[in-house]
Amino acid sequence: MLHLKTILLHTLFWLLYLVSEYFANLYHLQRMNTNWFWYSTVAYLPALLLATYFLALWAVPRYLKAKRWPLFLFSVLAAGVFLFYARIKWEELVIYLVKGERFDMPASKLLKNIIRDYSVVALGVCVYIIGDYRRNQQLNEQLIRAKAEAEIKLLKGQLHPHFLFNSLNNIYSLALSKSDLTADSILRLTELLDYLVYRANMDRVPLSKEVQLLENYVDLEKLRHGEKLQVELDIAPLNDGLLVAPLLLLPFAENCFKHGGPGADGVFRINIALRSDANGLAFRIANSKKAKRTSEGITQSHTLTNASGGVGLENIRQRLTLLYPNRHQLEIKDETGRYEVSLVLSFEPRVSSEAAATRNS
Repeated sequence: MLHLKTILLHTLFWLLYLVSEYFANLYHLQRMNTNWFWYSTVAYLPALLLATYFLALWAVPRYLKAKRWPLFLFSVLAAGVFLFYARIKWEELVIYLVKGERFDMPASKLLKNIIRDYSVVALGVCVYIIGDYRRNQQLNEQLIRAKAEAEIKLLKGQLHPHFLFNSLNNIYSLALSKSDLTADSILRLTELLDYLVYRANMDRVPLSKEVQLLENYVDLEKLRHGEKLQVELDIAPLNDGLLVAPLLLLPFAENCFKHGGPGADGVFRINIALRSDANGLAFRIANSKKAKRTSEGITQSHTLTNASGGVGLENIRQRLTLLYPNRHQLEIKDETGRYEVSLVLSFEPRVSSEAAATRNS
């Protein structure tokens, strides 16, 4: 089908050329022998075909694309000389066939025809170059998409072990303390694994399922930290029709529990807020930072880093770039005693600063 389409397009191009020639000579056809037109136009067509496809299929791929300019210019010149000579000799042959006379055709008399021949060949070559450029662009886009999909799969593969490692560490801590909450932790982990197995490999999942995953993870952490942890959830009602990339929000929560901790008052605080509509979402998560006492007795907070085990945030940065290019804003604030991450995501091809500001507010 591809070859048939190509043949039809080429045939249409040359038919359009013949039609244009016919109407361009319509006035003269009323005053001359019609055979003259068919001899000089239709029968001359093979010369145009030869010059056009010589340049398009030979000179352009071998010389123009390879930037071998001298050989390409020589090919163009050779095709021009061929057309020049062919037009003159063909017109002399037409005169002989129609009138039975031999006549040496002067080049100046056919200058208009020769220029038109060159224009047709140049147009045909340009159409080929544009089509070839379009094919290469489509191929490049396919390669870029394939590369992005491979990178996303790799990032997901990195995220799953990282997530499981943190969760198992939590359960291990409960088991060491012989906590009665160990069984509940295993149940929560089972629910999380169900999500990872059946939904994490999808391209898009309902935002409500992502929030449910986030809440399950937070509940798992609550079992480990007990009363020392205070989590404030402010999540507006969600529309099940809103779809996002899977495992989009979880890494931010993991980062909070991994690097955050009790502040100066001894309480580990985490605040999570989410707003969404048909155009996008605004997500914010903040946590208190672990406090330490300096030699002077002044309490300071640890600075969170991604130096060791910071797979989550780095992972999510890369995934956002691949999945939502120019459609997301990720802001991180590292303040004294507090660490905050804000994500504004647009479901549309582009996100305006005004819309982002509205969601942030």
